Amino acid sequence: MQQLPQQTTKDTLPCLLIPVQGGRLVIPNVTVAELIPYQAPEPTNSPQEWLIGRLEWRGTLIPVVSYEKFCGYPLGAHSQDVRIAVVNAPNGEQGALRFFGLVVQGIPSLVKLEDAAIKENPNVETIPGQAMAVTLETGHGIIPDLDAIEAAIIQQPWQ
Repeated sequence: MQQLPQQTTKDTLPCLLIPVQGGRLVIPNVTVAELIPYQAPEPTNSPQEWLIGRLEWRGTLIPVVSYEKFCGYPLGAHSQDVRIAVVNAPNGEQGALRFFGLVVQGIPSLVKLEDAAIKENPNVETIPGQAMAVTLETGHGIIPDLDAIEAAIIQQPWQ
Protein backbone atom coordinates (compact mmCIF):
# COMPACT_ATOMS: atom_id res chain seq x y z
CA MET A 1 0.00 0.00 0.00
CA GLN A 2 1.51 3.27 -1.04
CA GLN A 3 1.91 5.76 1.77
CA LEU A 4 0.68 9.28 1.11
CA PRO A 5 2.33 12.22 2.83
CA GLN A 6 0.51 12.95 6.06
CA GLN A 7 0.07 16.30 7.69
CA THR A 8 -0.27 15.65 11.38
CA THR A 9 -0.17 17.58 14.54
CA LYS A 10 1.11 16.21 17.80
CA ASP A 11 -2.50 15.69 18.87
CA THR A 12 -3.55 13.38 16.02
CA LEU A 13 -2.45 9.91 15.01
CA PRO A 14 -3.20 8.55 11.52
CA CYS A 15 -4.65 5.06 12.02
CA LEU A 16 -6.17 2.31 9.93
CA LEU A 17 -9.49 0.73 10.84
CA ILE A 18 -8.93 -2.80 9.60
CA PRO A 19 -11.94 -5.10 9.22
CA VAL A 20 -11.64 -8.58 10.68
CA GLN A 21 -14.40 -11.07 11.32
CA GLY A 22 -16.57 -9.66 14.06
CA GLY A 23 -15.00 -6.21 14.34
CA ARG A 24 -12.34 -3.69 13.43
CA LEU A 25 -8.71 -3.42 14.48
CA VAL A 26 -7.31 0.05 15.19
CA ILE A 27 -3.65 0.17 14.15
CA PRO A 28 -1.38 3.19 13.61
CA ASN A 29 -0.84 3.74 9.89
CA VAL A 30 2.95 3.46 10.19
CA THR A 31 2.57 -0.04 11.65
CA VAL A 32 1.22 -1.47 8.38
CA ALA A 33 3.94 -1.83 5.75
CA GLU A 34 1.60 -2.87 2.93
CA LEU A 35 -1.80 -4.33 2.17
CA ILE A 36 -1.53 -7.16 -0.38
CA PRO A 37 -4.06 -9.40 -2.14
CA TYR A 38 -4.73 -12.66 -0.34
CA GLN A 39 -2.65 -15.60 -1.45
CA ALA A 40 -2.75 -18.98 0.20
CA PRO A 41 0.29 -19.26 2.49
CA GLU A 42 2.60 -22.27 2.43
CA PRO A 43 1.98 -24.55 5.43
CA THR A 44 4.41 -24.57 8.36
CA ASN A 45 5.30 -27.18 10.97
CA SER A 46 3.56 -25.19 13.70
CA PRO A 47 0.84 -27.02 15.63
CA GLN A 48 -0.93 -23.68 16.22
CA GLU A 49 -4.03 -23.17 14.05
CA TRP A 50 -3.64 -19.38 14.21
CA LEU A 51 -0.30 -19.58 12.37
CA ILE A 52 -1.80 -20.39 8.99
CA GLY A 53 1.44 -20.42 7.02
CA ARG A 54 4.14 -18.30 5.48
CA LEU A 55 4.62 -16.43 2.24
CA GLU A 56 7.29 -14.51 0.42
CA TRP A 57 6.82 -10.75 0.48
CA ARG A 58 9.39 -8.52 -1.23
CA GLY A 59 12.04 -11.24 -1.03
CA THR A 60 11.40 -11.91 2.67
CA LEU A 61 9.66 -14.96 4.10
CA ILE A 62 6.98 -13.83 6.57
CA PRO A 63 4.57 -15.78 8.79
CA VAL A 64 0.84 -15.24 8.27
CA VAL A 65 -1.55 -15.16 11.22
CA SER A 66 -5.31 -15.45 11.55
CA TYR A 67 -6.06 -12.79 14.15
CA GLU A 68 -9.44 -14.35 14.92
CA LYS A 69 -7.88 -17.76 15.61
CA PHE A 70 -5.11 -16.14 17.69
CA CYS A 71 -7.82 -14.63 19.89
CA GLY A 72 -9.59 -18.00 20.13
CA TYR A 73 -12.56 -17.13 17.91
CA PRO A 74 -13.92 -19.57 15.34
CA LEU A 75 -12.99 -18.71 11.79
CA GLY A 76 -15.89 -18.13 9.42
CA ALA A 77 -15.85 -17.91 5.65
CA HIS A 78 -13.55 -15.29 4.14
CA SER A 79 -15.18 -12.26 2.57
CA GLN A 80 -14.59 -11.64 -1.12
CA ASP A 81 -12.30 -8.73 -0.15
CA VAL A 82 -9.90 -10.81 1.97
CA ARG A 83 -6.36 -9.41 2.02
CA ILE A 84 -3.16 -9.68 4.03
CA ALA A 85 -1.90 -6.71 6.00
CA VAL A 86 1.89 -6.89 6.26
CA VAL A 87 2.67 -5.55 9.73
CA ASN A 88 5.97 -4.17 11.00
CA ALA A 89 6.79 -6.32 14.03
CA PRO A 90 6.97 -4.12 17.16
CA ASN A 91 10.55 -5.23 17.90
CA GLY A 92 11.43 -5.72 14.25
CA GLU A 93 14.70 -3.84 14.05
CA GLN A 94 16.09 -5.41 17.25
CA GLY A 95 14.14 -8.67 17.28
CA ALA A 96 14.11 -11.95 15.41
CA LEU A 97 11.07 -11.04 13.29
CA ARG A 98 10.77 -7.93 11.11
CA PHE A 99 7.31 -8.44 9.58
CA PHE A 100 4.29 -10.69 9.78
CA GLY A 101 1.01 -10.90 7.91
CA LEU A 102 -2.48 -10.59 9.33
CA VAL A 103 -5.43 -11.87 7.32
CA VAL A 104 -8.00 -9.06 7.07
CA GLN A 105 -11.52 -9.09 5.70
CA GLY A 106 -11.56 -6.00 3.53
CA ILE A 107 -10.01 -2.69 2.72
CA PRO A 108 -8.95 -0.63 5.75
CA SER A 109 -10.12 2.93 6.13
CA LEU A 110 -7.81 5.73 7.18
CA VAL A 111 -8.77 7.94 10.12
CA LYS A 112 -6.91 10.59 12.01
CA LEU A 113 -7.58 10.01 15.67
CA GLU A 114 -7.36 12.70 18.28
CA ASP A 115 -7.09 11.95 21.98
CA ALA A 116 -10.71 13.01 22.46
CA ALA A 117 -11.92 10.72 19.63
CA ILE A 118 -10.78 7.44 21.21
CA LYS A 119 -11.78 6.14 24.62
CA GLU A 120 -11.26 2.82 26.37
CA ASN A 121 -14.43 0.73 26.42
CA PRO A 122 -14.62 -0.65 29.97
CA ASN A 123 -17.67 -2.78 29.08
CA VAL A 124 -15.58 -5.14 26.94
CA GLU A 125 -13.25 -7.62 28.60
CA THR A 126 -10.10 -8.09 26.56
CA ILE A 127 -8.66 -11.50 25.78
CA PRO A 128 -5.17 -12.59 24.68
CA GLY A 129 -4.33 -10.79 21.44
CA GLN A 130 -6.28 -7.69 22.43
CA ALA A 131 -4.49 -4.79 24.09
CA MET A 132 -7.61 -2.67 24.55
CA ALA A 133 -11.23 -2.36 23.47
CA VAL A 134 -12.01 1.18 22.39
CA THR A 135 -14.91 3.37 21.41
CA LEU A 136 -14.34 5.74 18.52
CA GLU A 137 -16.54 8.45 17.06
CA THR A 138 -17.38 5.95 14.30
CA GLY A 139 -18.11 2.93 16.52
CA HIS A 140 -16.14 0.29 18.38
CA GLY A 141 -12.75 -1.21 17.73
CA ILE A 142 -9.94 -3.32 19.16
CA ILE A 143 -6.33 -2.30 19.56
CA PRO A 144 -4.50 -5.57 18.91
CA ASP A 145 -1.63 -6.71 21.13
CA LEU A 146 0.99 -6.89 18.38
CA ASP A 147 3.75 -7.53 20.94
CA ALA A 148 1.97 -10.71 22.09
CA ILE A 149 1.41 -11.85 18.50
CA GLU A 150 5.07 -11.26 17.65
CA ALA A 151 6.24 -13.13 20.78
CA ALA A 152 3.96 -16.08 19.99
CA ILE A 153 5.15 -16.29 16.37
CA ILE A 154 8.80 -16.33 17.45
CA GLN A 155 8.10 -19.40 19.59
CA GLN A 156 6.72 -21.34 16.61
CA PRO A 157 8.52 -23.28 13.87
CA TRP A 158 7.32 -21.22 10.91
CA GLN A 159 10.47 -20.93 8.76
